[in-house]
Amino acid sequence: MSPDIKSLSVEQQAEQPGKAVVPYSPFPARVRAMIVIITALTGLVSPLSANMYYPSIQRVRDDLHATQSSVTWTVTSYIIAMAIFPLIWSNLADQFGRKPVYALSMLVYTCGSIGCALSQSLAALIASRVVQSAGASAVQGAGAGTISDIYPREKRGTALGIYYLGPLLGPCLGPLIGGYIGQSAGWRWVFWVLAIWGGVMLLLAVFVLPETHRRLVAKSHAIENVNIPLPLSLKNNNPLLDIGTIRFPVVALTMLHFAMIFGAYFTNATGLSLAFENIYGLSQGTSGVCFLPSGVGCIVGSVTGGRITDVLLRRHSIELQAKARYVTEAGLPAGGSRAPAETRLGAMWVGTGLFLCALVASGWMLEYQVALAGFLTVQFFIGAGMAFTFQCLGGYLIDVFPTSSARITGVQNFWRSAWAATIVQLFPAMLESIGWGWSYSIMFLLALSSFALIQIVVFRGSVLRQKYGPAESSAI
Repeated sequence: MSPDIKSLSVEQQAEQPGKAVVPYSPFPARVRAMIVIITALTGLVSPLSANMYYPSIQRVRDDLHATQSSVTWTVTSYIIAMAIFPLIWSNLADQFGRKPVYALSMLVYTCGSIGCALSQSLAALIASRVVQSAGASAVQGAGAGTISDIYPREKRGTALGIYYLGPLLGPCLGPLIGGYIGQSAGWRWVFWVLAIWGGVMLLLAVFVLPETHRRLVAKSHAIENVNIPLPLSLKNNNPLLDIGTIRFPVVALTMLHFAMIFGAYFTNATGLSLAFENIYGLSQGTSGVCFLPSGVGCIVGSVTGGRITDVLLRRHSIELQAKARYVTEAGLPAGGSRAPAETRLGAMWVGTGLFLCALVASGWMLEYQVALAGFLTVQFFIGAGMAFTFQCLGGYLIDVFPTSSARITGVQNFWRSAWAATIVQLFPAMLESIGWGWSYSIMFLLALSSFALIQIVVFRGSVLRQKYGPAESSAI
């Protein structure tokens, strides 16, 4: 681990007479808001592409004369690529900047989407889905890096809450949009619409989105000398090195909880189409509408979680600064005035608690075919709880690795996507053998276990990092 370049914060500089205040980012508030919106819209590409396709799987199977087990690979291959390629894109984003990665990845994505629309065989469709996923997955890591570039630690959570709306809304909006397009125009038009979306994002990346990487921006603007990474070498610009961060106990436990929550959420999203059509007898288009409660929950949980974690961090920092002034005035040894990264995890129990209760309730409501209105209400809390939890975990990792924010986000995407691919493949067999209730209960117990283990990070994370690493404000 290499140390980050640290300096006084803007607030501390302002307290020192004769010293000019240097901004954390050179972009005005309006431009930063635009950057966040474009990043969120680009982040919507990957989950939207995965989920718009789900309602049309049966039509694809029939048109390409495939079996049910073989057509499943059009989903699994996408998830596997989504786990692997962000590791590569994130390293490129930290080395060469965010803007070229956005532009190149959207070009790859658009070509992959066109390939899917033109596929005449299952093999061609699977190959095109890999290309599509490879391009779509770039923003999974680069997006978090962009937010870290333009917002300081104390304001980052709120911005992350808006950014995460893109990736989190995909599983909810995808089936709604894809269901109606597939039903009215055919499954190929699902991919044509995605190709058009990718083309629009490509134009925004090339002509509108500015470069935000702090090392590159610092060459032409006076910015606060904090969270500016050193140039990467071939030796440390290695995705395998990034995956190796799992050796740190706090990272391993955080990744575990990330994976269990995301795996359960993703499996629930993929299973809902089956439940709405087979249990509640809804049409393909109407089933898509029923994903909206979870999407609204994602919005509420993401925005609320971001603001709450920022408030917790600022409040703790103010308390520590007041204590430090008192200690200094009393002539006692001074302590730290910076809130530890684990402060962001203080309210995580709210989000995870909501998610766990809603998850197990959903399984048994499907098992006993409870009224649709009640089931959709519970889906709102699944979305809200998952998004709130993601805010806490994602913000924590970025605070620990601020100069490698894109790369550490790519790592967490790798582990959670790898588990999601595994559990999605196992889920049909689980349903057939033990039913909805017990299948969801198993995911509940796995997530509950990871939540219990991450309490070690919540209460002892700072001590663990001092003993085993990584030091806060480190680079991978």
